[in-house]
Amino acid sequence: SILSIQVMSRLRVAFGVELSPRVLFVNPTVAGLAAVVSGSVVSESAAIGVADRAGELPLSFAQQRLWFLEEFAPGGAGYISAFALRLCGELDVDALSVALTALVARHESLRTTFEAVDGRGIQVVHPPSVVSLPVVDLSGLVESQRVVELQRVVAVDSSRPFDLVRGPLLRVGVVRLGDREHVLTVAMHHIITDGWSMGVMLGELGVLYSAAVCGRGAVLPVLRVQYVDYAVWQRELLSGAALDESLAYWRDQLMGAAALELPTDRPRPAVLSSAGAVCEFVVPAEVVVGLKGLGHRLDGTLFMTLVAACQVLFSRWSGQDDITVGTVVSGRERTDLEGLIGFFVNTIVLRSRVEGRQSFTKFLAGVRETVLDAFVHQHVPFERVVDELAPVRDTSRSPLFQAMVVLQNAPGQVSEMAGVEVSVLELPVTAANFDVTVQFQESGDVLVGALQYNTDLFDRETMGRMAGNLLVLLGGIAVDPDQLVWGLPLLPGVERDRVLVEFNDTAREVVGGSLPELFGVRVAARPDAEAVRCGSVSLSYAELDVRANRLAHWLIGVGVGPERLVAVALPRSVELVVALLAVAKAGGGYLPVDPDYPEARIGFMLSDAAPVVVLTSAAVGLRVPVVAGAVRVLVDDPVVVAAVAAMPGRAPSDADRVGALVLSHPAYVIYTSGSTGAPKAVVVSHAGLSSFSAAEIDHYRVGPGDRVLAMSSPSFDASVLELGMSLLAGAVWVVPPAAGPLAGESLLAVLEGERISHALIPPAALATIPAEIAAGGLPEFTTVIVGGDVCSAELVTRWAPGRRLINSYGPTETTVVASWSAPLVAGEDQPLIGSPIPNTRIYLLDRWMRPVPIGVVGELYIAGVGLARGYLRRPGLTAARFVANLFGAPGERMYRSGDLARWTPKGQLEFRGRADEQVKIRGFRIEPGEIEAVLATHPAISEVAVIAREDHPGTKRLVAYLVTATDPAGESAQAPPTPTELRAHTAQTLPDYMVPAVFVVLDALPLGPTGKLDRKALPAPDRLTEPVSHYIAPRTETEHTLAQVWAEVLGVEHIGVEDNFFELGGDSILSIQ
Repeated sequence: SILSIQVMSRLRVAFGVELSPRVLFVNPTVAGLAAVVSGSVVSESAAIGVADRAGELPLSFAQQRLWFLEEFAPGGAGYISAFALRLCGELDVDALSVALTALVARHESLRTTFEAVDGRGIQVVHPPSVVSLPVVDLSGLVESQRVVELQRVVAVDSSRPFDLVRGPLLRVGVVRLGDREHVLTVAMHHIITDGWSMGVMLGELGVLYSAAVCGRGAVLPVLRVQYVDYAVWQRELLSGAALDESLAYWRDQLMGAAALELPTDRPRPAVLSSAGAVCEFVVPAEVVVGLKGLGHRLDGTLFMTLVAACQVLFSRWSGQDDITVGTVVSGRERTDLEGLIGFFVNTIVLRSRVEGRQSFTKFLAGVRETVLDAFVHQHVPFERVVDELAPVRDTSRSPLFQAMVVLQNAPGQVSEMAGVEVSVLELPVTAANFDVTVQFQESGDVLVGALQYNTDLFDRETMGRMAGNLLVLLGGIAVDPDQLVWGLPLLPGVERDRVLVEFNDTAREVVGGSLPELFGVRVAARPDAEAVRCGSVSLSYAELDVRANRLAHWLIGVGVGPERLVAVALPRSVELVVALLAVAKAGGGYLPVDPDYPEARIGFMLSDAAPVVVLTSAAVGLRVPVVAGAVRVLVDDPVVVAAVAAMPGRAPSDADRVGALVLSHPAYVIYTSGSTGAPKAVVVSHAGLSSFSAAEIDHYRVGPGDRVLAMSSPSFDASVLELGMSLLAGAVWVVPPAAGPLAGESLLAVLEGERISHALIPPAALATIPAEIAAGGLPEFTTVIVGGDVCSAELVTRWAPGRRLINSYGPTETTVVASWSAPLVAGEDQPLIGSPIPNTRIYLLDRWMRPVPIGVVGELYIAGVGLARGYLRRPGLTAARFVANLFGAPGERMYRSGDLARWTPKGQLEFRGRADEQVKIRGFRIEPGEIEAVLATHPAISEVAVIAREDHPGTKRLVAYLVTATDPAGESAQAPPTPTELRAHTAQTLPDYMVPAVFVVLDALPLGPTGKLDRKALPAPDRLTEPVSHYIAPRTETEHTLAQVWAEVLGVEHIGVEDNFFELGGDSILSIQ
């Protein structure tokens, strides 16, 4: 690509024609190119003239951006260009000073500083002067100390900021290591140099030094123009129709491009620093041969192939199809500019849609066209493209692109210096101007690669895995470039084995058994121990067993058995527990129905599930509709009570049942919400109960003497966890008689009054208990299990000290729990959902059902013994969600959860929300949970929920719902924060587009029947303002003056005091003015 631009530059001089680099790619032979030249019209494009040095000297467009960034945040090290040369031999320091002085005299850029005039930057070229060359002598140190001190000196020199006004912007020094060993350090601000300039500088410095040593004049080509001449010429050239046409290209090409959202190791800060590091890798020779051959086959270049590969890599890591990357072009299309030192390099943006079903060769062909089109319009300064597109101002990321791909092939190499052997001393990389920059450089037969990354976002280990993924990807492309993009390999064998095998090493031997058999073991072990308590009513294991056995025999008599369902619509009570066990003992599957549900929903569940029996009571029976084909039984009807009492008290056997009970038969059926609005019934068999109950008893450390709270509605599968943690562990199941979800004072009263030791409590309900109670109360409450919703770090800080707080995750379709954490520790940024439970395997897959790398978000699939049978009488939906397990035995299935997660390097799972919960505001993808976590750190806020609302068509806004913190007496600890305070608090951590537009204070967040936050019940705000503020006239002299300045600069007639500068069309340069 560089050479093609140089060819076009020389053709301009030789023939006077303006040709695009694309012409050379379309006509790659001398004959073909000659035909094009012969048929071209001689161009009248203006040559670069010598500018009048008496007037103001403008900045080039590239300089303008760096000047603005320095004005915006002075003293940064992100745009320092530095290198160091190891000089071995007899070094003449005086001659080196003479050579540097001559170099600075030859290139005006090296003696230029920058000032501001009326809000505009200008260049100030200073007369030539002697370049001082300070020497730091380390020769007296021992070897080990000398190495350390050299590293320190070089690091400090290469990162010390420059003052653009005072200058100089070139800093040189010599470190003396010995009589014949020195190091030359060179640092410059990027505003006066670029990568090509480094090559020019190295070449000329060698010539000038050799001449100074020999006492003769140096012979170098005459420089017809200087950088300021180029800047003036560029300003004059880039105007009119030609610029408008190219700007239109970039506008059409980049409009609506989404920000690249690579998975980071830390939340993106509101203001991204330039702190950086580098991770190096090497592309083997055989892979390079294949990549070059592919480029030649498609009349392209190695650079094009590398760009395409990196875009595929970024697509696979981000899950996005629309990928934009930046790259750099030399900006030296004119031969007059090839020998100058200066900041000519321009940034161009390459945007591609990565289609998984497309072959890589076809995708590469499209990338080739994109690159060639970009080269045609490369003369448009990146800064003008940014202003034309006017993206949302966001200090947390660079505009238009966040990743760069560069193939370093600028001409220039270390030249010879008389009597001195010169080699490059590698400098540590401590800065990064983008999220990630992928650099390649040819070195012999291999490609030396480097991932330069921002350390605010990424750890070195993460970048090491990315480099490994890129090497596998490049190898796959080289071997078979015609395969589909989604099929290209990405994971090294070791990493693939970790995510598929090592992280899923969960196989455990468990004695199988149905729910009745598992309960029977506990009855036999401790028949007289208390089993269940509800208020003042208590039953021992033996008493509970007998009552359940009698009801089971009666149910068998009315036709209940395997593959038949019994609806249980009873309030919290001992009778509810008896009924659930009785249905299981009869061989049937129980369908729990919360009598507090709306009648319409209960009616749908009963008609859809078609149970053979409906068990209810006189107290709630009127709320339970009659369903055709089902026997409706009031368990407290005296006739029924007498009939049940006459049944045998022994446990039913298969001989008693209507059919033999096997582990594949339904144990229970629970309805969950459906995406279409109609609930769906999940059928769970006995098969996974024995493994899950054994695992939870061990992990939650529960046993005889413990007291387990029945917190969950029986219609929520968490009630199965509670049943297993109590009745299958020999503990007491405490069933509070209160109706509705427990929260706040009612929950606290139960925990204290019933001396609860273990409970599964949703985070939203747990948050309603005052912090001081968590810290100093409830001494018997030793194990807190959170699940069903995202657990915040604040809750962990509040509840983890002094007790075991365990985060558990699992959809209804997988026998309650699929993964759980070790006891959480206060201070962790992101509470994890742990690792797969015994005999369960979890796969994180992309949309093509391929494993994603460690740290990359994928959809969570679950396999193992706990998998549900499917959805009741919904074969199509079952087939869609319970799919073939590509990584298991033939015939094995896995459940597609729709949840998003990623693996940590230690094999722990980090929950990342639902695949359908992501919202888009102002073109940015947003996870509401990230905003909630920031707002939750405000001392006046105890609970928070954030959603995107579109109460007015076309106006989608983030709305935050808040509950203020209270003191022990239940009164507000302090006045609710104002929206202005909350915006300021949020803006400290999050970018502007993630700050909610509206804040609503509630007495409590609405909870559903299961205790989870009910997002659909969050009320609409009373008032949503329009995106642009209503006009409020200036009121003070200061406001009048500021409004007048804005009006002049922006060309807007009326400026209100609430108007936003950038929403009115302001940009970076206008802000300086």
